[in-house]
Amino acid sequence: MLRMVSTWLFLLFWCCDLNAAAEKLSHQAYIWQRNWSPQLISAIHASATVMDGFTVLVAEITPSAGGAKVVRVPVQYDVLQSTGLPITLAIRVGNYSGPFDSNQQTTQCLLAEVKAAIASARADGIKPTAIEIDFDCATSKLEGYVEWLSQMHNILGDVSLSITTLPTWMNRPKAFRELVHATDHFVLQVHSIKKPESIGDDVALCEPEQTLDWASEAAKYGIPFRVALPTYAYRLGYNQHGQLAEVSGENASPLQNPDWQYRIIRAEPETIANLVKAFKERQPQHFEGIIWYRLPIAHERLNWDPITWRTVIAGQTDASHWKAQAVFKKDGAIEIQIEQTGLLAAPPPKQVILNWENANSLVWDGQRNFDVKATLDHGLIWQWPDKMEAPLLPQGTQWTIGWLRLDNIPKLQISVIPNAN
Repeated sequence: MLRMVSTWLFLLFWCCDLNAAAEKLSHQAYIWQRNWSPQLISAIHASATVMDGFTVLVAEITPSAGGAKVVRVPVQYDVLQSTGLPITLAIRVGNYSGPFDSNQQTTQCLLAEVKAAIASARADGIKPTAIEIDFDCATSKLEGYVEWLSQMHNILGDVSLSITTLPTWMNRPKAFRELVHATDHFVLQVHSIKKPESIGDDVALCEPEQTLDWASEAAKYGIPFRVALPTYAYRLGYNQHGQLAEVSGENASPLQNPDWQYRIIRAEPETIANLVKAFKERQPQHFEGIIWYRLPIAHERLNWDPITWRTVIAGQTDASHWKAQAVFKKDGAIEIQIEQTGLLAAPPPKQVILNWENANSLVWDGQRNFDVKATLDHGLIWQWPDKMEAPLLPQGTQWTIGWLRLDNIPKLQISVIPNAN
């Protein structure tokens, strides 16, 4: 609670700069999915009205001693063209420590992929606005990265150059300045900067105070930039010794090792919505807006639902809204049903409490992982387990969390205690 209060106060103070005028905030989104499914295409069309552009993954390069491996994404450019929005083509490059000169196979591969990506997009009717390189560069190798970028300018023509950067790179300010000045604009990724090594580590996916500090620092380099904010979550698995053994994302198997402990690190909608409001009220110099990683599509397990995303984009915060009701069935059972009615996705309630008079409970049970216990005075409590990770449930989610039978038909009172997760 103290951490939440201090975060809120920091955001309030940051927003109250009297010299800063609130302006419209520009939003773009990454299309990072490899599979262009009907659900993805629907999400692109649905979000085009609230986006100012898309950055789409077109290829991945994995450098190795035996030569770089390239995987191209089968992008449906006609879908992108139909949005009428500016399109940036992204090429992801895995770990590589150099050399970076033009004679190296990895360098030649990267330059060839840049040319191929631009040519492919143009052949399908897209005039790309920019190429963005997303390179897992070690902080100590930024000078080599600059060498790569200097070679790209010769082949880009009228296509601008962007890169994804990490805040830790600014620990080498001279090298970082040279790097971003080799681009036309850049993206500052402020999520997943640190992963918890033990299950109890207090690490957030995105820290609002730190994000605002990093954005202010990035502004000092005088190059236009966007801040990449998260919509996703990832799952961590810790082995019997408490060591981090697995990091998995959207495609993670639902099966879990029974001997391990698991934890989900997620972008909390209300926290990110407050961060959006802070940026809207006080935009750093050279700040061009937010780019979201990644475009949410319906029914993803570890990503926001589209309603939550749009609510956060608007900078709206919305307390959890759960409705609960006791439904009498024909067989005499009473079902306990809940519905999530808030705009922001929310965890299941911590407790649903049912009270009555002039009747005795005969039998009861919990469902959807809810435990149930009797109270001293004509009541039952359905409770979400304290040690169980609570999923974020979108608006419209309806669950039956348990049932009971009574020896009489009394007047029932039902109440909900929200989950603070």
